[in-house]
Amino acid sequence: MRFLIPAAAGLALCAGFWGGHAWAHAFLQTAEPAVGSSVQRPPTQVVIDFTEEVEPRFSTITVQDSHGMRVDKADPHLAGDAAHLAVSLKPLAPGDYTVVWHATATDTHKTQGKFTFTVQAQ
Repeated sequence: MRFLIPAAAGLALCAGFWGGHAWAHAFLQTAEPAVGSSVQRPPTQVVIDFTEEVEPRFSTITVQDSHGMRVDKADPHLAGDAAHLAVSLKPLAPGDYTVVWHATATDTHKTQGKFTFTVQAQ
């Protein structure tokens, strides 16, 4: 019985350490243009910084105008490191845009979300 308590405590400690990694997901940390922002110059790409590394072949970013028309170039790619996913944009007119993302982390967990930004008239 004396050995059971330390062994159980050690097992619980290891489970807590490894469990945190097993439940990791790639969530949006920051974005450029920023979530909910209003920008004066039309961006040429959207870049999302995720909390975990993502698999670019299984992750997407799409950008739509206020009419639901797709305005990205359908070329999701890593931007710098595996935690930054980007998509190139067609020339944007002033207006509101919605970014929809689906991320598959390197541990295969999937997340998704969306946000908006506005391009101001110049």
